[in-house]
Amino acid sequence: MRFSETFHVVRSLPEDDWFDALMPVDTSLFVDPFLIWKESGSFWGDAHAHLINFFDMVFEMIGESKGDQARASWRQAANLLVFPEPAEFRLGVAEGSPLGSGSGKGLQEDMLGGISAAVSVGMNHIAHMESIALFQGGMGVDRISDAVCNVLKSYFIRYTKDVAARHGVPTETSEIRNASWSSEYRKWVAESHELPVTEVEVVRGGRFRRVKLPVLLTPHRFLRDIPIVSSNDFWQWSWSEMSEQLRGDFNYDVASKVARRTKARMARLHPEAVALYLRSVEDQPLNPYPVDEDPRRLVSMYEHGRKMLPASPHTAFSDAEESSDAFEAFVSSVVEAFRHGVENDAWRLLWFGARGAGERYAQVLFRSVVVHYCRANDVDLTGESNAGRGPVDFKFSKGWSARALIEIKLVRHKSFWNGILAQTPTYQVAEGVRLAFFVAVAYTEEEMNAEFQGKLKQAARIVSDAREIKVHAILVDATPKKSASNEKDEELSEMLRNNLDDLDTLT
Repeated sequence: MRFSETFHVVRSLPEDDWFDALMPVDTSLFVDPFLIWKESGSFWGDAHAHLINFFDMVFEMIGESKGDQARASWRQAANLLVFPEPAEFRLGVAEGSPLGSGSGKGLQEDMLGGISAAVSVGMNHIAHMESIALFQGGMGVDRISDAVCNVLKSYFIRYTKDVAARHGVPTETSEIRNASWSSEYRKWVAESHELPVTEVEVVRGGRFRRVKLPVLLTPHRFLRDIPIVSSNDFWQWSWSEMSEQLRGDFNYDVASKVARRTKARMARLHPEAVALYLRSVEDQPLNPYPVDEDPRRLVSMYEHGRKMLPASPHTAFSDAEESSDAFEAFVSSVVEAFRHGVENDAWRLLWFGARGAGERYAQVLFRSVVVHYCRANDVDLTGESNAGRGPVDFKFSKGWSARALIEIKLVRHKSFWNGILAQTPTYQVAEGVRLAFFVAVAYTEEEMNAEFQGKLKQAARIVSDAREIKVHAILVDATPKKSASNEKDEELSEMLRNNLDDLDTLT
């Protein structure tokens, strides 16, 4: 459910410009600091300056350390550059739950490397935090977003409180990590705040638990699916715009093949290029992700999944039926609902132009369909559960004894057969789960041929017998279908013509 559904909020005012996030899972959108930078209003207009002040403070501390990691100033800077995943926002790439594994340590190292490199070439402050990523070689968009959400969390707290007060949304006292930061003491500050709270499902110690998690909202105009600033774009811009001296410093290759260290080296050797590049970005139109149109279907899969339900087989599972056979039948029927929906019309949701979508889209669509069945039957559905040896796509659970794993794999994936013969059974053993469904999504007629289908079923039998587990292989036909209005049955058409001819003869 979305925030508005959970708290029965109807948006009708101009100031209700917040993104209506899903509560149980993350949406694959990110807060882009360049979109905040363009703000001129009194509240958000100050936010970007607040962001830059934070990094100016860190630059100063790195400079004081002179690169000596044993100095107190370096250690203080390192502590400030730990950005825990801001789960309160429900943004990012953790499909299963907002409480992902976090990127604090890795982000800390990337930030330290980028700032140290910038300081080494004489920079003591920045105009845009994205330049740190260029000096370091390029951080992931999710990591940049994590940093922004942590540093500006006090702004998002105030914004969310205003929304809650305006609509009478109930709140609870919540302890917020990194709620603010102190320039005087050079450290993060945790604070208690009255915020909306929802429950999310997590797996801890091998068991499902529901935990309370506060909600922080963000204006949708700050959200993007890809960053405005990227190391690839910087490389291409520099190659086309900079002098012959720059061309002489590097061996040219297409941007996608140039190692991130090479791009970072170029930024460190030519900090003036970074400044000019960022200025050119400032002059470009800065457009957020079009949430309403949702061209990449990052936002609306939940609603699409709900629309698929009437056309899907009905299923139910009660506590009285909580046997292993009944649970297996329930999960099987839920997987069948997904297959049925995709093969009838929802295949369109998995196609972008002439190419089938990536595996993640199939996983998101699967969750969007089956979550409604699971909620109606009080069955826990957890995505990307950590099985010890790696992530599984989904886990169904009704208590401890009734559990099943679901792995969704595109037939075109290079490690497809390894998925069913090794990965899925390994996850089952690690989780102590006997039942699994390996859902294969096919985009071409060749992938749907009888030989492949036979081989898939045989692979499921082999691994089930060898590991003493149960693996069901399900093939989903996501090939493009003709419109029903264009379908023709020549044989039936001929029969109809003959019958009409006979009728004419009789009359």
